[in-house]
Amino acid sequence: MFETHYAALVVSYGAALAGWLLIHRFRPGLWPAAEATTFAHPWRATGAALLGVVGVLLVGQLYVRGWMLPERGILGPIFGAINQIAIFAPVVLVLVIRREPAASAWLSRDRLPARLLAGAGLALLALGVYTLIRAGSDPLPVVLGRVVSYGRMDEAVQVFLEDITIAILFVRLAAAVGPAKATGLVALLFAVGHIPALLAGGAAWTELALLSRDVLLGVALITVLQRSRDIVWFWFVHFAMDMSQFRAVIFGA
Repeated sequence: MFETHYAALVVSYGAALAGWLLIHRFRPGLWPAAEATTFAHPWRATGAALLGVVGVLLVGQLYVRGWMLPERGILGPIFGAINQIAIFAPVVLVLVIRREPAASAWLSRDRLPARLLAGAGLALLALGVYTLIRAGSDPLPVVLGRVVSYGRMDEAVQVFLEDITIAILFVRLAAAVGPAKATGLVALLFAVGHIPALLAGGAAWTELALLSRDVLLGVALITVLQRSRDIVWFWFVHFAMDMSQFRAVIFGA
């Protein structure tokens, strides 16, 4: 049993990745092999994506200052979801303005219901492992009810848009510098992105110094995502694992 969120998170993500590899082994047609997206001018595409990310940060400042829709009352989660769509709109608009295919954001309608089902199953696996190995965790049915709730709609939308952003950045970086370097760069961003959650959870600076483990986790995640070229299944897993950082979700207090 793990006393810390981080250790349980890594093991749970590992279970989800192993589960995906197993599904892919026996159902290879669910994620048919596809060629990597190419660009006539990969650095221009990368620059456009980075400008989109800057736009996300700028719109995010409006949210921080409370200048967007109020997230209170019964419509709070819906307004929160709309806010998240507005925040991430700049990077998503990169695809529209540059007329780049949805595949360059690892989005596809091919076999979508089956991929959604696979993602939901893998998220359930990851969350089940987490509740089993995290010391003091409430049982899976209770935790699952707290994760899959109306009040979490805005966070689900946020995670989905984060995953689209990661895919957009990675695909263009890979075209510009190669998959290996792009994997390292995006994995580093993945690790840095966990710092606020670790600090909020009371992590000591000695634990933050071990974020190299998070980079390795990011490498593993991105490596598998490259094989699937699909962020739909991963969205479920990512959302479930993000919710596990909240004590109210895991412990009910």
